[in-house]
Amino acid sequence: MKVTTTDSFFGSMVRGIYPAVVEDTNALARKVSLSVHPLGEYMHCNTPWAEFDHVLIPIRMSVRAHWILGHLDIRNRCVNVYNSCWDMIRDREVRPDVEPFAFVISHLMPILMLGNL
Repeated sequence: MKVTTTDSFFGSMVRGIYPAVVEDTNALARKVSLSVHPLGEYMHCNTPWAEFDHVLIPIRMSVRAHWILGHLDIRNRCVNVYNSCWDMIRDREVRPDVEPFAFVISHLMPILMLGNL
């Protein structure tokens, strides 16, 4: 099993483009800087996602001072979320912070040809 990770810069880009992608999914194709992470062209994440089975995505909650972990399973095309404070921070509170990643990544995968793995 091969695993890689993203950084908070990737998270900022996903959150920044999310409203535009919801309006027009073609906006994602125009945001070239977002694709540098999955393609392995960003210095801190220098291996293409296509060479991995899983991508771990740290997600800082916007309303709470808490981090959750997104787990992108590339081959099964799903995002799992791990929340260490599940008894205090419920799914409904986590959802607004996870939805941008699930939506943007699901539209990013075909562009990067990751959907064919």
